[in-house]
Amino acid sequence: MSSETNFAKVKIEGIFNLEEFSKEYKMTPQEVIQFHNQHCGLQELLSLNLSKYVQHVYLPSKNYEEEDIKVLKSTTLELPTRNDEKDYGVVIKFSPKDLQIHYKIKVKRTLDILTLIKDKTYVNNHKIEQTIEQLFEKANNTLYPLQILNERNGALSKIVNADEVAERWKKETFPNLKDYYQSETTDKILQQFDDTFCNLNKKRQFLERNMFYKLFFLPVYQTYGDFKKESVVQIYHDIAKQINYKIQYWLQKKLTRGNKIALKITGVEDENLFNQNREKGKLELLYKLDKETKIIYSIVGFISYFENDKKHNVDFQLYELEKLN
Repeated sequence: MSSETNFAKVKIEGIFNLEEFSKEYKMTPQEVIQFHNQHCGLQELLSLNLSKYVQHVYLPSKNYEEEDIKVLKSTTLELPTRNDEKDYGVVIKFSPKDLQIHYKIKVKRTLDILTLIKDKTYVNNHKIEQTIEQLFEKANNTLYPLQILNERNGALSKIVNADEVAERWKKETFPNLKDYYQSETTDKILQQFDDTFCNLNKKRQFLERNMFYKLFFLPVYQTYGDFKKESVVQIYHDIAKQINYKIQYWLQKKLTRGNKIALKITGVEDENLFNQNREKGKLELLYKLDKETKIIYSIVGFISYFENDKKHNVDFQLYELEKLN
């Protein structure tokens, strides 16, 4: 870019689309061609009926600078390491079950270790009242505070305080719940929790079955060559239903209007012998990350699957909550 001549020479990568290029820099195609031809050499002259291969286009500095500050300078999303603390609201809707759960969760980051503390869960906007649901809620509360070590890509590496969780369970929660809930059904449930909480790092599927943990610890901190990447993700639906989705990450080249980094993830259920002749489940998610820290700001989207030819949908929303002074 030249400050003296007040123009910028923009390198074009791939096929040049005049209409899209003009919109991007808030100019008409005619204005782009006119300005370019006023500042380029004879061999670089363009017309409205230009070829699809163009190396450079000259633009007014002002238009270029306004858009350039919104463009990502790297295709790599680095794992956040800054000490930070966020409160998130989580809402998960299940259809056609007509079920919604929501809760708040605090996430405190110290380098690559996250400490999570979860508030009470609400079902369809009401406190949990069913006996079995209360049992699950009280048992799950044993996890918190939960300390998780991140992989470099953001995935869950291990439970740092697994021994502490096991101790809480054995000395406090398990005896109290066994005393309070006395039936053959609850005994079986408590035994399953006992096996899980006493071997938490070996029973990681317990967390991966939870949609919050699955999506919050998705390995989004990677390098996206050409702003995209393909992968496969396993999602648990219900207790025993695990589905593989072929997914594509799409790192958006520009920041959002709210100055956030946007990462779109789309996917389709992987084909297998059981789903060859029916509609496949889909996955669509949008992650927004802080421009400076790369910490997750929000996750919204849905994941669908089929059970006995009936479509099921899981809508997921996670938003950073504003801190009240």
